[in-house]
Amino acid sequence: MNRSRFPGVVAADAQGRVLADNAAGAQLPDRAIERMRTFLERDNAPKGTLFARAQATTDLIAEARSSLAGLIAQPPERVGLGLNATTTAVACSRLVATAVRPGDRVVVTDADHAANVEPWRWLEHFGAEIDAIGVDATGDLDEAALASALERRPLLVALPWCSNATGTRFDVARYARAAKAAGAIVAVDGVQALPHFAVDIDPAMDLVTFSAYKVYAPHLGFWYLSPGFCERFLAAGDARAPGGNARYWSVETGTQNHEGLAGWLGTIEYLREFGATARDAMAAFEAHERSIAAYALERFAARAPRVRLYGAPPDRGRLPLFAFNVAGVEPETVARSLAEGTIDARAGDFYSAALMRTVAPETSGKAVRLSLAHYNSTADLDRCFEAIDAVVERAAPVAR
Repeated sequence: MNRSRFPGVVAADAQGRVLADNAAGAQLPDRAIERMRTFLERDNAPKGTLFARAQATTDLIAEARSSLAGLIAQPPERVGLGLNATTTAVACSRLVATAVRPGDRVVVTDADHAANVEPWRWLEHFGAEIDAIGVDATGDLDEAALASALERRPLLVALPWCSNATGTRFDVARYARAAKAAGAIVAVDGVQALPHFAVDIDPAMDLVTFSAYKVYAPHLGFWYLSPGFCERFLAAGDARAPGGNARYWSVETGTQNHEGLAGWLGTIEYLREFGATARDAMAAFEAHERSIAAYALERFAARAPRVRLYGAPPDRGRLPLFAFNVAGVEPETVARSLAEGTIDARAGDFYSAALMRTVAPETSGKAVRLSLAHYNSTADLDRCFEAIDAVVERAAPVAR
Protein backbone atom coordinates (compact mmCIF):
# COMPACT_ATOMS: atom_id res chain seq x y z
CA MET A 1 0.00 0.00 0.00
CA ASN A 2 1.21 3.49 -0.86
CA ARG A 3 2.20 5.21 2.40
CA SER A 4 3.36 8.27 0.46
CA ARG A 5 -0.27 9.20 -0.24
CA PHE A 6 -0.83 9.91 3.46
CA PRO A 7 0.87 13.11 4.67
CA GLY A 8 0.39 12.07 8.29
CA VAL A 9 2.16 8.78 7.66
CA VAL A 10 4.95 10.51 5.76
CA ALA A 11 5.43 12.93 8.66
CA ALA A 12 5.48 10.04 11.15
CA ASP A 13 8.06 8.20 9.06
CA ALA A 14 10.23 11.32 9.02
CA GLN A 15 10.05 11.43 12.82
CA GLY A 16 10.72 7.69 13.16
CA ARG A 17 7.22 7.27 14.61
CA VAL A 18 4.85 4.30 14.13
CA LEU A 19 1.15 5.08 13.91
CA ALA A 20 -0.48 2.22 15.82
CA ASP A 21 -3.64 3.93 17.07
CA ASN A 22 -5.72 3.80 13.90
CA ALA A 23 -8.81 2.34 15.56
CA ALA A 24 -9.22 5.69 17.31
CA GLY A 25 -8.87 7.61 14.05
CA ALA A 26 -7.06 6.94 10.79
CA GLN A 27 -4.95 9.23 8.62
CA LEU A 28 -6.27 11.03 5.52
CA PRO A 29 -4.94 10.57 1.99
CA ASP A 30 -3.60 13.62 0.20
CA ARG A 31 -6.62 13.85 -2.10
CA ALA A 32 -9.01 14.20 0.86
CA ILE A 33 -6.94 17.04 2.31
CA GLU A 34 -6.72 18.75 -1.08
CA ARG A 35 -10.47 18.62 -1.59
CA MET A 36 -11.15 20.06 1.85
CA ARG A 37 -8.71 22.89 1.20
CA THR A 38 -10.23 23.64 -2.19
CA PHE A 39 -13.74 23.79 -0.77
CA LEU A 40 -12.74 26.14 2.04
CA GLU A 41 -10.61 28.37 -0.19
CA ARG A 42 -12.84 28.63 -3.26
CA ASP A 43 -16.20 26.88 -2.92
CA ASN A 44 -17.43 27.55 0.62
CA ALA A 45 -21.17 28.27 0.54
CA PRO A 46 -24.32 26.90 2.17
CA LYS A 47 -26.43 24.57 0.07
CA GLY A 48 -29.05 26.02 -2.24
CA THR A 49 -30.03 26.42 -5.89
CA LEU A 50 -30.09 30.13 -6.72
CA PHE A 51 -26.39 30.66 -7.42
CA ALA A 52 -23.57 28.48 -8.62
CA ARG A 53 -21.63 27.91 -5.40
CA ALA A 54 -24.78 27.09 -3.42
CA GLN A 55 -25.83 24.61 -6.09
CA ALA A 56 -22.33 23.12 -6.01
CA THR A 57 -22.68 22.48 -2.27
CA THR A 58 -26.08 20.89 -2.82
CA ASP A 59 -24.51 18.65 -5.44
CA LEU A 60 -21.59 17.91 -3.09
CA ILE A 61 -23.95 16.63 -0.39
CA ALA A 62 -25.80 14.43 -2.87
CA GLU A 63 -22.53 13.04 -4.24
CA ALA A 64 -21.21 12.32 -0.74
CA ARG A 65 -24.40 10.43 0.12
CA SER A 66 -24.29 8.52 -3.15
CA SER A 67 -20.64 7.56 -2.67
CA LEU A 68 -21.38 6.22 0.80
CA ALA A 69 -24.29 4.24 -0.61
CA GLY A 70 -22.00 2.69 -3.18
CA LEU A 71 -19.42 1.79 -0.56
CA ILE A 72 -21.98 -0.18 1.48
CA ALA A 73 -23.97 -1.41 -1.56
CA GLN A 74 -27.23 0.31 -0.61
CA PRO A 75 -29.50 2.82 -2.39
CA PRO A 76 -28.83 6.50 -1.55
CA GLU A 77 -32.24 6.96 0.07
CA ARG A 78 -31.29 4.45 2.77
CA VAL A 79 -28.14 6.28 3.94
CA GLY A 80 -27.44 9.59 5.61
CA LEU A 81 -24.87 11.95 7.05
CA GLY A 82 -24.07 13.24 10.50
CA LEU A 83 -21.43 14.10 13.07
CA ASN A 84 -20.39 10.61 14.21
CA ALA A 85 -21.79 7.18 15.00
CA THR A 86 -22.66 8.04 18.61
CA THR A 87 -24.74 11.06 17.64
CA THR A 88 -26.70 8.99 15.14
CA ALA A 89 -27.41 6.27 17.70
CA VAL A 90 -28.60 8.88 20.21
CA ALA A 91 -30.90 10.45 17.59
CA CYS A 92 -32.36 7.06 16.70
CA SER A 93 -32.85 6.14 20.36
CA ARG A 94 -35.06 9.22 20.69
CA LEU A 95 -37.15 7.96 17.80
CA VAL A 96 -37.40 4.47 19.29
CA ALA A 97 -38.44 6.00 22.63
CA THR A 98 -41.78 6.90 21.02
CA ALA A 99 -42.53 3.16 20.72
CA VAL A 100 -41.41 2.07 24.19
CA ARG A 101 -44.02 0.77 26.58
CA PRO A 102 -43.32 -0.14 30.22
CA GLY A 103 -41.81 -3.61 30.38
CA ASP A 104 -40.47 -3.66 26.83
CA ARG A 105 -37.12 -5.44 26.64
CA VAL A 106 -34.03 -3.89 25.11
CA VAL A 107 -30.98 -6.09 24.51
CA VAL A 108 -27.41 -4.73 24.57
CA THR A 109 -24.13 -6.62 24.74
CA ASP A 110 -20.97 -6.41 26.78
CA ALA A 111 -19.05 -6.87 23.50
CA ASP A 112 -20.01 -3.43 22.24
CA HIS A 113 -18.50 0.02 22.37
CA ALA A 114 -20.46 2.32 24.68
CA ALA A 115 -21.78 4.16 21.62
CA ASN A 116 -24.00 1.16 20.86
CA VAL A 117 -24.97 0.57 24.48
CA GLU A 118 -25.65 3.83 26.30
CA PRO A 119 -28.10 5.31 23.73
CA TRP A 120 -30.26 2.20 24.17
CA ARG A 121 -29.90 2.04 27.95
CA TRP A 122 -31.40 5.54 27.90
CA LEU A 123 -34.70 3.89 26.97
CA GLU A 124 -34.99 2.83 30.63
CA HIS A 125 -36.31 6.35 31.23
CA PHE A 126 -39.40 5.35 29.22
CA GLY A 127 -40.00 2.05 30.96
CA ALA A 128 -37.76 -0.31 28.99
CA GLU A 129 -35.99 -3.14 30.82
CA ILE A 130 -32.41 -3.86 29.75
CA ASP A 131 -30.95 -7.30 29.11
CA ALA A 132 -27.15 -7.13 28.88
CA ILE A 133 -25.60 -10.13 27.13
CA GLY A 134 -22.24 -11.07 28.57
CA VAL A 135 -19.08 -12.34 26.92
CA ASP A 136 -16.70 -15.19 27.67
CA ALA A 137 -13.01 -14.97 28.50
CA THR A 138 -12.10 -14.46 24.83
CA GLY A 139 -14.70 -11.75 24.28
CA ASP A 140 -17.20 -13.89 22.34
CA LEU A 141 -20.90 -13.33 22.99
CA ASP A 142 -22.79 -15.65 25.31
CA GLU A 143 -25.04 -17.06 22.60
CA ALA A 144 -27.20 -19.01 25.04
CA ALA A 145 -27.95 -15.81 26.93
CA LEU A 146 -28.72 -14.03 23.66
CA ALA A 147 -31.10 -16.79 22.60
CA SER A 148 -32.84 -16.60 25.98
CA ALA A 149 -33.20 -12.83 25.69
CA LEU A 150 -34.70 -13.18 22.21
CA GLU A 151 -37.35 -15.54 23.59
CA ARG A 152 -38.66 -12.54 25.54
CA ARG A 153 -39.48 -10.77 22.24
CA PRO A 154 -37.42 -7.61 22.77
CA LEU A 155 -38.30 -4.29 21.22
CA LEU A 156 -34.69 -3.65 20.17
CA VAL A 157 -31.44 -5.59 19.97
CA ALA A 158 -28.09 -3.77 19.65
CA LEU A 159 -25.25 -5.82 18.17
CA PRO A 160 -21.51 -5.42 17.52
CA TRP A 161 -20.04 -6.07 14.08
CA CYS A 162 -16.38 -5.89 15.16
CA SER A 163 -14.80 -5.21 18.52
CA ASN A 164 -12.69 -2.09 18.79
CA ALA A 165 -10.90 -3.69 21.75
CA THR A 166 -10.11 -7.28 20.71
CA GLY A 167 -10.48 -7.08 16.94
CA THR A 168 -13.05 -9.89 16.94
CA ARG A 169 -15.32 -10.12 13.89
CA PHE A 170 -18.73 -11.27 15.10
CA ASP A 171 -21.24 -13.30 13.08
CA VAL A 172 -23.47 -10.26 13.10
CA ALA A 173 -25.70 -11.25 10.19
CA ARG A 174 -26.70 -14.47 11.97
CA TYR A 175 -27.38 -12.61 15.21
CA ALA A 176 -29.37 -9.95 13.34
CA ARG A 177 -31.57 -12.52 11.61
CA ALA A 178 -32.33 -14.20 14.91
CA ALA A 179 -33.21 -10.85 16.48
CA LYS A 180 -35.43 -9.90 13.56
CA ALA A 181 -37.19 -13.28 13.74
CA ALA A 182 -37.99 -12.36 17.36
CA GLY A 183 -39.61 -9.15 16.15
CA ALA A 184 -36.89 -6.75 17.27
CA ILE A 185 -35.51 -3.56 15.82
CA VAL A 186 -31.86 -4.38 15.08
CA ALA A 187 -29.16 -1.73 15.65
CA VAL A 188 -25.58 -2.55 14.58
CA ASP A 189 -22.31 -0.76 15.30
CA GLY A 190 -20.40 -0.85 12.01
CA VAL A 191 -17.67 1.61 13.00
CA GLN A 192 -14.77 -0.85 13.09
CA ALA A 193 -16.07 -2.95 10.20
CA LEU A 194 -16.15 -0.31 7.45
CA PRO A 195 -12.41 0.55 7.48
CA HIS A 196 -11.30 -3.04 7.09
CA PHE A 197 -13.51 -4.90 4.61
CA ALA A 198 -16.40 -4.49 2.18
CA VAL A 199 -19.46 -4.63 4.44
CA ASP A 200 -22.66 -6.38 3.41
CA ILE A 201 -25.72 -5.10 5.26
CA ASP A 202 -28.12 -7.92 5.94
CA PRO A 203 -31.83 -7.13 5.40
CA ALA A 204 -32.42 -7.94 9.07
CA MET A 205 -30.40 -4.86 10.12
CA ASP A 206 -32.49 -1.73 10.75
CA LEU A 207 -29.79 0.76 11.78
CA VAL A 208 -26.07 0.59 11.10
CA THR A 209 -23.79 3.39 12.24
CA PHE A 210 -20.36 4.31 10.85
CA SER A 211 -17.63 6.88 11.53
CA ALA A 212 -15.86 8.23 8.46
CA TYR A 213 -12.76 9.25 10.41
CA LYS A 214 -11.96 5.59 10.90
CA VAL A 215 -12.15 5.20 7.09
CA TYR A 216 -9.34 7.61 6.12
CA ALA A 217 -11.70 10.61 6.01
CA PRO A 218 -12.54 13.71 8.09
CA HIS A 219 -14.63 13.71 11.26
CA LEU A 220 -18.04 12.67 9.96
CA GLY A 221 -20.68 10.10 10.79
CA PHE A 222 -22.70 7.96 8.41
CA TRP A 223 -25.72 5.74 8.83
CA TYR A 224 -27.97 3.22 7.14
CA LEU A 225 -31.68 2.87 7.96
CA SER A 226 -33.87 0.05 6.72
CA PRO A 227 -37.14 0.73 4.86
CA GLY A 228 -39.04 -0.75 7.79
CA PHE A 229 -37.39 1.56 10.32
CA CYS A 230 -38.05 4.61 8.14
CA GLU A 231 -41.67 3.66 7.61
CA ARG A 232 -42.23 3.12 11.31
CA PHE A 233 -40.43 6.13 12.73
CA LEU A 234 -39.98 8.71 9.96
CA ALA A 235 -42.59 8.46 7.22
CA ALA A 236 -45.48 9.64 9.38
CA GLY A 237 -43.83 13.03 9.87
CA ASP A 238 -42.94 13.73 6.26
CA ALA A 239 -45.95 15.90 5.51
CA ARG A 240 -45.11 18.25 8.37
CA ALA A 241 -41.34 18.31 7.94
CA PRO A 242 -39.82 21.29 6.12
CA GLY A 243 -38.61 20.05 2.78
CA GLY A 244 -40.89 17.02 3.00
CA ASN A 245 -38.30 14.64 4.45
CA ALA A 246 -38.48 13.87 8.15
CA ARG A 247 -34.99 12.41 8.37
CA TYR A 248 -33.49 15.90 7.98
CA TRP A 249 -35.19 16.90 11.21
CA SER A 250 -34.68 13.74 13.24
CA VAL A 251 -31.53 11.84 12.27
CA GLU A 252 -29.72 13.96 9.69
CA THR A 253 -30.16 17.23 11.53
CA GLY A 254 -28.89 20.71 10.77
CA THR A 255 -26.20 22.00 8.47
CA GLN A 256 -23.71 19.34 7.53
CA ASN A 257 -19.91 19.53 7.61
CA HIS A 258 -19.52 20.54 3.96
CA GLU A 259 -15.74 20.73 3.95
CA GLY A 260 -15.67 17.31 5.61
CA LEU A 261 -17.93 15.93 2.89
CA ALA A 262 -15.57 17.36 0.29
CA GLY A 263 -12.76 15.51 2.05
CA TRP A 264 -14.83 12.33 2.05
CA LEU A 265 -15.14 12.56 -1.72
CA GLY A 266 -11.35 12.87 -1.87
CA THR A 267 -11.09 9.69 0.19
CA ILE A 268 -13.47 7.95 -2.21
CA GLU A 269 -11.28 9.06 -5.13
CA TYR A 270 -8.29 7.53 -3.36
CA LEU A 271 -10.16 4.28 -2.76
CA ARG A 272 -11.15 4.04 -6.41
CA GLU A 273 -7.50 3.91 -7.36
CA PHE A 274 -7.50 0.32 -6.10
CA GLY A 275 -10.26 -0.93 -8.38
CA ALA A 276 -13.36 -0.06 -10.31
CA THR A 277 -15.23 0.78 -7.10
CA ALA A 278 -14.46 1.85 -3.56
CA ARG A 279 -15.64 -1.58 -2.41
CA ASP A 280 -12.82 -3.11 -4.47
CA ALA A 281 -10.38 -1.11 -2.37
CA MET A 282 -11.80 -2.48 0.86
CA ALA A 283 -11.34 -6.02 -0.45
CA ALA A 284 -7.71 -5.23 -1.29
CA PHE A 285 -7.17 -3.68 2.14
CA GLU A 286 -8.68 -6.73 3.82
CA ALA A 287 -6.22 -9.05 2.08
CA HIS A 288 -3.25 -6.88 3.09
CA GLU A 289 -4.47 -6.50 6.66
CA ARG A 290 -5.03 -10.24 6.97
CA SER A 291 -1.33 -10.77 6.35
CA ILE A 292 -0.47 -8.03 8.85
CA ALA A 293 -2.69 -9.67 11.47
CA ALA A 294 -1.13 -13.09 10.87
CA TYR A 295 2.35 -11.61 11.22
CA ALA A 296 1.41 -9.96 14.50
CA LEU A 297 -0.27 -13.06 15.91
CA GLU A 298 2.89 -15.11 15.35
CA ARG A 299 4.94 -12.57 17.26
CA PHE A 300 2.49 -12.32 20.13
CA ALA A 301 2.46 -16.13 20.38
CA ALA A 302 6.28 -16.17 20.59
CA ARG A 303 6.14 -13.83 23.59
CA ALA A 304 3.49 -15.67 25.62
CA PRO A 305 2.96 -15.88 28.53
CA ARG A 306 4.94 -12.72 29.41
CA VAL A 307 2.84 -10.84 26.86
CA ARG A 308 -0.83 -11.75 27.02
CA LEU A 309 -2.96 -11.10 23.94
CA TYR A 310 -6.72 -10.85 24.41
CA GLY A 311 -9.47 -11.95 22.07
CA ALA A 312 -10.30 -14.90 19.86
CA PRO A 313 -7.78 -17.73 19.26
CA PRO A 314 -5.30 -17.27 16.38
CA ASP A 315 -7.23 -19.63 14.10
CA ARG A 316 -10.14 -17.19 14.08
CA GLY A 317 -10.13 -14.17 11.81
CA ARG A 318 -9.71 -10.78 13.42
CA LEU A 319 -9.01 -7.21 12.48
CA PRO A 320 -5.38 -5.97 12.66
CA LEU A 321 -6.16 -4.78 16.19
CA PHE A 322 -4.55 -6.21 19.32
CA ALA A 323 -5.23 -5.56 23.00
CA PHE A 324 -2.49 -6.99 25.23
CA ASN A 325 -0.71 -6.64 28.53
CA VAL A 326 2.81 -7.29 29.77
CA ALA A 327 2.87 -9.35 32.95
CA GLY A 328 3.76 -7.31 35.99
CA VAL A 329 3.58 -3.93 34.23
CA GLU A 330 0.67 -1.50 34.34
CA PRO A 331 -0.90 -0.95 30.90
CA GLU A 332 -0.37 2.80 31.00
CA THR A 333 3.29 2.27 31.87
CA VAL A 334 3.64 0.01 28.83
CA ALA A 335 1.92 2.57 26.59
CA ARG A 336 4.13 5.36 27.89
CA SER A 337 7.22 3.23 27.26
CA LEU A 338 6.01 2.61 23.71
CA ALA A 339 5.43 6.34 23.26
CA GLU A 340 8.99 7.01 24.41
CA GLY A 341 10.04 4.54 21.73
CA THR A 342 8.03 6.57 19.19
CA ILE A 343 5.17 4.05 18.99
CA ASP A 344 1.74 5.69 19.07
CA ALA A 345 -0.47 3.22 20.93
CA ARG A 346 -3.31 3.56 23.39
CA ALA A 347 -4.06 2.17 26.86
CA GLY A 348 -7.40 1.87 28.64
CA ASP A 349 -10.68 0.04 28.10
CA PHE A 350 -11.38 1.66 24.71
CA TYR A 351 -14.99 2.53 25.70
CA SER A 352 -15.64 -1.22 25.94
CA ALA A 353 -15.47 -1.40 29.72
CA ALA A 354 -17.66 -4.47 30.29
CA LEU A 355 -15.81 -6.47 27.65
CA MET A 356 -12.40 -5.55 28.96
CA ARG A 357 -13.29 -6.27 32.59
CA THR A 358 -14.17 -9.79 31.50
CA VAL A 359 -11.17 -10.53 29.29
CA ALA A 360 -8.57 -8.66 31.38
CA PRO A 361 -9.71 -8.95 35.02
CA GLU A 362 -6.10 -9.03 36.25
CA THR A 363 -5.70 -5.36 35.26
CA SER A 364 -9.25 -4.26 36.09
CA GLY A 365 -10.17 -4.19 32.43
CA LYS A 366 -7.27 -2.10 31.16
CA ALA A 367 -4.88 -3.04 28.35
CA VAL A 368 -2.57 -1.65 25.68
CA ARG A 369 -3.87 -1.60 22.10
CA LEU A 370 -2.04 -1.70 18.79
CA SER A 371 -4.41 -0.96 15.91
CA LEU A 372 -3.16 -1.05 12.34
CA ALA A 373 -4.51 0.20 9.01
CA HIS A 374 -3.87 -0.70 5.38
CA TYR A 375 -0.97 1.76 5.20
CA ASN A 376 0.87 -0.02 8.02
CA SER A 377 3.58 -2.58 7.29
CA THR A 378 5.33 -5.53 8.91
CA ALA A 379 8.26 -3.18 9.52
CA ASP A 380 5.93 -1.08 11.68
CA LEU A 381 5.07 -4.19 13.66
CA ASP A 382 8.74 -5.07 14.07
CA ARG A 383 9.26 -1.65 15.64
CA CYS A 384 6.30 -2.22 17.95
CA PHE A 385 7.63 -5.56 19.14
CA GLU A 386 11.10 -4.15 19.69
CA ALA A 387 9.52 -1.64 22.06
CA ILE A 388 7.41 -4.33 23.74
CA ASP A 389 10.49 -6.54 24.19
CA ALA A 390 12.27 -3.67 25.88
CA VAL A 391 9.41 -3.38 28.39
CA VAL A 392 9.47 -7.14 29.01
CA GLU A 393 13.22 -7.12 29.54
CA ARG A 394 13.03 -4.32 32.10
CA ALA A 395 10.18 -6.07 33.92
CA ALA A 396 11.81 -9.51 34.03
CA PRO A 397 13.62 -9.11 37.38
CA VAL A 398 10.42 -7.88 39.03
CA ALA A 399 8.44 -10.83 37.64
CA ARG A 400 10.92 -13.32 39.16
